[in-house]
This record gives sequence, structure tokens and C-alpha cells, in this order.
Amino acid sequence: MRMAAMVLAAALAAPAWAVEIEITADPPLAELNLARNPGMEEGAAGEAAHWSFGTAVPENFETAWVEGEGRGGSHALYLKAHDSVMSGYWSQTVQVEPGRYVFRGYYRTTGGRLLMYAHGRNTEVEPPVGVDERTYAGSVIASFLVPVFIPYEALVGADPNTFYPFSVQVQVPERLPAIALSMGMYFSPGEAWFDDVWFGPAEFDLRVRVNAQGARIERVTVFDRDEEEPLYTSSEDAAYPAARPLPDPFEARIPRARNGRTYLAVARTADGELFRAYFPEEAQ
Repeated sequence: MRMAAMVLAAALAAPAWAVEIEITADPPLAELNLARNPGMEEGAAGEAAHWSFGTAVPENFETAWVEGEGRGGSHALYLKAHDSVMSGYWSQTVQVEPGRYVFRGYYRTTGGRLLMYAHGRNTEVEPPVGVDERTYAGSVIASFLVPVFIPYEALVGADPNTFYPFSVQVQVPERLPAIALSMGMYFSPGEAWFDDVWFGPAEFDLRVRVNAQGARIERVTVFDRDEEEPLYTSSEDAAYPAARPLPDPFEARIPRARNGRTYLAVARTADGELFRAYFPEEAQ
């Protein structure tokens, strides 16, 4: 999995300097990832480490740990369903604590209906506790066996050569020590590849660092791309009550950023030039 960090020197108009903006998770997202072998690169004897495939009708499926089909690296998990008689999933179990998590990753498909979900149940406590959070994807293939609760918008056609992201929000209750992360085909013929899985806390801190390199930075603003109001602005930061220009380098730590969102940092110089950087990198 690629490290979610980026250094970008880009402006609306090219100035004489090149302001650098670095945005990272603190600690890095790779360190927060609880999934084992998340990039599907570990394995031996044709088997991916830490991932296993399960179904009640194994003869309906072809599975493989394939090389040369990955998104971020070389390998991916492959699945083909011949008919619509049963579902089947690649899965692994992870240890958890109570709290909010995100299960996300990437899939590629030539057809069929996909289900990615985080699930688990503890029946040894009273009352029993559990979690079952799902997201669907795929392409429209008629099948009377597919439950009607799958939304139509989740079944639009997909480019068979493109990896698409999926994301599932998970609230883990008390007394549930482990859950399973599953990705597979749901009662339909088709094939799919899965790669670059991430499972971890739903919130983390963002670290923003701006190297002015000769420019006079007047203001730094950080946005959640899905929100209208800024998440952070240096003019309201108690650490820089009246700093004009801002110190070089400029650093800020933004707590409780939401995992799975896209963030934009904008540095404005005293001359009005705007420099931008995105987090994560693929959001650029």
C-alpha cells in the first residue's frame, strides 16, 4: 500500500519560489493499519499470507493469489464465480477494541455483484454483541437470487481495467474482541480482484508542514473537501496569534481528522499566490 503522504509544489501562477506543502497522518496510516498483508504482497506456495477463502459451494468458485494484477504492488486476491448458486469471500480476522473503525480497500471487476463487509459476533456474553457493516458494488446482471435491498446505484457498470475504492464505517461495541474483514461475490456469476486493504481507527491527526523557501506565507488553511467551512486556519491558531508572515517552516497538527475523507491544504503568500496539496495522494 502506498504511503499516504505527498509533497506538492504547484501554484495558480508560477512564482520565483517553490513553496512545498507536506501533509501526513500522525502516526502514519501504515502504522495504524490493523489488517495483515494489506497490500497482498506476502505469501508462499501460491497462497496469500493471512487471507483465506470461504464458501459453502467451493466448486462454484475459482480463487488465486495472482501476480501482475495488483493496484499498488504486484499481487492481488482473485475470485471468479461460475454461477449464482452461492456467495464466497476472501477474509481475515483482526483483533479490535471498542470504538469507531474504517474498513476500506480497492476492487476491480469484469462483472457480478460484490459484497465487502466487516462482521463478528460474541455469543458468550449476555446479551450477545456483534457488528455487521456492508457495502455493495458490481455491475447489473439479472438474478432473482440477489436480495432486493442491494441499491441499484451500487450496481452500475464498472471499467474492468480500473480499481475502485470501497469504504465501510464500523462501530465496534464493548465485549467484541475480534471481527472478520470479508470481500467477495454475492450470488452472481462474475470475477473480481481485491487489493490495498486498510482497517483501523476512524480518526487520526493530520500534520501539515509548509516550507516557504523564500516566500512570505500569510495564511495556511486546511479543508475537508466535503465540508464548506475550513477545518483549520492559521489565523485562528493560538500558536500564531499575530504572525505575519508565518514562520518558515510552518507546522500545524490537526486532531481528529476523519479517515476516508479528502483534505486540501492551501498556503497563501503575501503576494497572493496560492499553493495546494491534497491528502491522501490519490485525491490530487
